[in-house]
Amino acid sequence: MLVALPEVESPLIALMDRLDGIDAGAAIAALQADDPSGFDLLCTVIAGAYFLNPQVRQAIGYPGQQAVTIVPEDPPDYEQDGLLASVIARGAIYRPTPSS
Repeated sequence: MLVALPEVESPLIALMDRLDGIDAGAAIAALQADDPSGFDLLCTVIAGAYFLNPQVRQAIGYPGQQAVTIVPEDPPDYEQDGLLASVIARGAIYRPTPSS
């Protein structure tokens, strides 16, 4: 997780040092109530580490983020249902902007 987001290392260490020795449930409840940014940091790191784990990704069938090439359709999907047909048929309608 820290390889993907190295900028969270120092704040995370400071947060964990602050919570050291406190019961986990109490620490999380206190963070949620008194330190929303610390709670957000902890949740982001936990969720990120979880989904970066290869065993977890395999177990849930999540391949990770992948680049997907967008292939233009002819016509595009938003024109296929005919909803824009009347707008396209009518042509451009506009009022010129006043010149200064």
